[in-house]
Amino acid sequence: MLPRCEFRVGYSLIVRSKMIMQKRTLALSVASIFAAASFGAMAEMPTFYGDLNISVADSDTGYTVQGTSNDKGTVLENNSSNIGIKGAHEINSALKLVYKAEFGVNGTDNDADTFSSRNTYLGLAGGFGEVVFGRNDTAFKGSEGGADAFGNLNADITMILPGQDRVADGITYTLPSMGLFSGKATYILEDDNNTNDIPGTDKVEEGDNFALMVGYGDKTLKKAKFFVGAGYVDGIKGLTAYRITGQVKVGELALAAIYQDSEKTADSSIDATGYTVSAKYPLGNFMLKAQYGFDDGGMGTFAKKANDDATNAGTVEDVTNYTIGGDYTLSKAAYVYGHYAYYDASVKGAEDIDDSVFTVGLRYRF
Repeated sequence: MLPRCEFRVGYSLIVRSKMIMQKRTLALSVASIFAAASFGAMAEMPTFYGDLNISVADSDTGYTVQGTSNDKGTVLENNSSNIGIKGAHEINSALKLVYKAEFGVNGTDNDADTFSSRNTYLGLAGGFGEVVFGRNDTAFKGSEGGADAFGNLNADITMILPGQDRVADGITYTLPSMGLFSGKATYILEDDNNTNDIPGTDKVEEGDNFALMVGYGDKTLKKAKFFVGAGYVDGIKGLTAYRITGQVKVGELALAAIYQDSEKTADSSIDATGYTVSAKYPLGNFMLKAQYGFDDGGMGTFAKKANDDATNAGTVEDVTNYTIGGDYTLSKAAYVYGHYAYYDASVKGAEDIDDSVFTVGLRYRF
């Protein structure tokens, strides 16, 4: 039989061990709760993303180069490089808050701001679709689908076709997922839509300040081997226009075309018909590309820059563009590219203008 003192010591040790184990179990339980809460919070954290696109370009006129104050000669271009955050916050099972804050970044022009505003909005989404408020690409711009083979570069369709606009003070509604059918609408509040008198005339920049687009198919040509789209804009940036877009994939060859009829909202006598056709074909790590565009009224960016040039005494009547080039994939997130773009403008009252643009660049997305 053990002495009474030894029994008490043993009993105390057992009790103390149980208390320590209970405290550790409680600590682990609390830690588990915090971990679960942290995981739930992390699930709603915003996504940080970026798209860095820099190129070296040589141009005769500088009308199409980007992020360089339109300098001619050999320049370093910033091609819509941007960083941003985006995400969603679930309010309940049927409604969530959606947001995006995106900023352009420019490291190629000493005369430009390093940061600039891009798509930045806040809104709600659910079974009804999505409605957001703020700065966004217009629905008309979205009607291009994936038809622009050289998007965001100095051979972008905006050099030929007007209406590739991003505007603030707007409301954008997107239809809910409906299979291959898609649709979007934009409305711009009047106070931010340049509703002003046109200098030298009795006309006013006015319109209904909205844009629409509908589409059927897949613009990436992955879920479906075709895409057809239509867009209309009335009064945004002083433009009234409609556009029809078509894309098709035949084997590995992707073909696309855009037809557009445009006019100034305040003066329908200033109008233009334009179109682009493009082709893309993969070859190993290469993506070979070609595009042709024509603007018969001088309403694209190239014509506008030429008309603003003090050395041009005439008025651009039409512009033709040919571009050939390709991309070479380095990884899932990066590729190098190069292209040659030629522009030929017919000018009334002065010599015609032509421009040869050689470009080599690097793009990285994260």
